[in-house]
Amino acid sequence: MRISTKRILSIGLAGFFLILAFFVYVQFIKGYVSDVNEKRATLTSKTQLFNNQNSAITQVQDTISNFQNFKDIEKKIGLAVPNGVDTISAVRQIEAAASRSFVTIASLNFKAVAQRASKETFLKKIGVLQVDLSATGDYSGLKNFLKSIETNVRIASVQEFKFEPKDNGASMLGIKMEMYYQEK
Repeated sequence: MRISTKRILSIGLAGFFLILAFFVYVQFIKGYVSDVNEKRATLTSKTQLFNNQNSAITQVQDTISNFQNFKDIEKKIGLAVPNGVDTISAVRQIEAAASRSFVTIASLNFKAVAQRASKETFLKKIGVLQVDLSATGDYSGLKNFLKSIETNVRIASVQEFKFEPKDNGASMLGIKMEMYYQEK
């Protein structure tokens, strides 16, 4: 066979195989490509749905845990700002601070003051219990007593205090402070 005939035959065979490959692609592969694309779309949509539901479940679990912590927070707030005047707990806390600091309470007066107005309508009104007290002891004990009052569980704001030295080495401390409570 001549070289030109071989070339024509090889070009013809290449053309035949090209047409055969195109025919195989159109008949067999193209149908499977559309099936694969449909399955990919289904997989993508199910993955997105799973991720959305998973994030919703996580948000619900966070909300549930926040509500479970709410009771603990409510209890702590109740200790810091009790419902009602509750002068008995105020006296107990002042006595405990005095005994820890080795201070003697000389006088103690309570007076309920007008409520503090709040701009927020959903908050309870905050009442003020004004406390005037005088205590005697040494300087370091009075200083520790004042610190204990300010860092006590119940919120107290010391408005004024006055140290007065005595002749026997002891000192007297006069305190005017406010303790807060929630109106019922």
